[in-house]
This record gives sequence, structure tokens and C-alpha cells, in this order.
Amino acid sequence: MTTAFTLKQWYTQIDGPLDAARALVTREWTDAFRLVYGPGATPPRLGGKMLRPALTFLAAGALDAPQLSRFTQMAAAMELLHLASLAHDDVVDRADTRRGETSLNRLWDNHTAVLGGDYLVARSLDILTHYESTAVIRSALHSIHQMAEGELINFGRKQKELEEEDCIRLAEKKTASLFAVACSCPAVLLESPYVSALFDFGMGVGTAFQLADDLLDLDQDETTLGKPSCGDLVEGKVTLPILYLKRTLGPADVRRLDDFKYAAMTDRDRAWVREILGTAGAREKTELLARDYASKARAALDALPASTYTEAMLGIADFVLLRDS
Repeated sequence: MTTAFTLKQWYTQIDGPLDAARALVTREWTDAFRLVYGPGATPPRLGGKMLRPALTFLAAGALDAPQLSRFTQMAAAMELLHLASLAHDDVVDRADTRRGETSLNRLWDNHTAVLGGDYLVARSLDILTHYESTAVIRSALHSIHQMAEGELINFGRKQKELEEEDCIRLAEKKTASLFAVACSCPAVLLESPYVSALFDFGMGVGTAFQLADDLLDLDQDETTLGKPSCGDLVEGKVTLPILYLKRTLGPADVRRLDDFKYAAMTDRDRAWVREILGTAGAREKTELLARDYASKARAALDALPASTYTEAMLGIADFVLLRDS
């Protein structure tokens, strides 16, 4: 069974609501694009797995919410926050492509891409006012705060000072915080006793997702990823697998890794990185930690009554470890 089929399988019971959320996201994205290019412009295709909105709908279902359509705006807002974070990330990372399409900063320029990301943040919060819930808005703001804080903390640290806990903290703040809010916001709105359990599930899944993503960046090709592989090395980042590599390799190999910063890597360079991921044990150590966070996520769901919705959420916890992009 492929990972793509597995994810599709877990979306079956939320197909209708998820399509409605995707349509709303597409409309907001199109409006943002046309602010720059005019009313008749056609924006690049929006790809993505829609994981965050899917988890919002699944969490609502797990809480026995009578109408999943009530959470369409909430789910769309979670995806818009994600898209905004990608727009900002691409500026910081100097990325040219995203999901196989030209990145916003490449399509426009850095200034316009940042403003585009800000616009999507504002629209997501405006959409959430539909619920007339201060608690829901506060939850979304918590994630925005965490994502920005994670990046700012990392900018203030020298690479040689970074430790394992710093890489994990960045994964939690930059990625897992939005997963946690996407999962727990339905419970916040419904004033459910399962807010903490769903938040913890999202933190576990989101952290596992980011650790797996950091590994995929080094371990997959550009066609599979939808963006250049080894981008973290070229951008001079220190992710967890890169940190493990630098702790294990000899001085000459560490210098070779460092020399990839802002350089044009060859296919031979990328093949070497994939090889040392295994020989240095960095792949195994990163996978082990990602599995540990996925296990914490699954344990958090034990607090909720078993249902087809919690089964799907458990399936997604497995998917984030098995995916290839």
C-alpha cells in the first residue's frame, strides 16, 4: 500500500468538507494573487496534502460534532496560516520552488512575498471571526506567535552553538504548533474536555512530520520533493539529521558539508549526502526520534472515545513517517 493511497484512505469520510475548505483556500489565494496581477490573472496551482484542515475535520468528528461543515472556515484558516508560513519561509530560505511550482518570492520579489504572507495571515484571522469566539482567535494567535518565535530564536544562535534540543524546539514551534492548533481548535470552540489531548496529539504528529521532513530534504530527489533536495545544506541550516552528521563525521567531511552553503550542489554531492546519512547513523537516529513523537501522538488519542475519526488520525500519525515527500 503506497503512502499516497493511505492518506487518501484516511480522508474518505471527510471528502466533502475538505473539498469545501480547499475551495475557500483557493479563492483566498486567488484574491491575493490578483491583487498583484489584476482581476483576470490565473495563479499557480495550489498543491499540498491539506493535512492541517483534514485534522481539523477529523478532530471535530472525533468530538461527535453533528455537522462537519460548521468547521469549514476553521479548516481553511489553518491551511491559509500554513501557506503564509511557507511564503515567509521561502523568503528566508531564498527558495525558488515550492511543491513543484515557482515560489512566491521568485514569482514576485521578497518584499511582495512577505506582504502576501501577511495578507494570508490577516485573512485567516478574519475568517476565524465567523465563530465569534475569542478562544478560537487566541488559539490561532498562539500558533502564529510560536512560529515566529521559533525562527527568531534560531536566528539569534550561532550554528556551532546549536544542540539537539534546539532543533527539536524549532520543529515544535515552527511546525507542530500549527498542527496542535488545527487539531484542538474544534475542541476549543465546542468547549470540550479533550482540548489538551488533541493539542498534544497535534504536537506529536507535527514534530514527527518536521523531523521526517528534515530527513527527506537530504534523502530524496527534487522530482519527489517538489523542490531542490539538500536545500537545508545549501541554505546553511542545522536540522537534526545535519547535526547528527556533523557530530559523527570527521573534520574533512564536516568541511565538505559546510562548503555546500550557498553553493551549487551536483548529483554526485547529493548522492554522497544520501550515503553518509546511512553510514553515519543520522538517518536511523532521526527516524527513531520521529517515531517516538508519533507514538506520543497516538498515546494522546487514548483519552478520546474510539471512532472511525480517531482511527483516521492514527493513520495520519503513521503516514507522516512513511511519506516520501
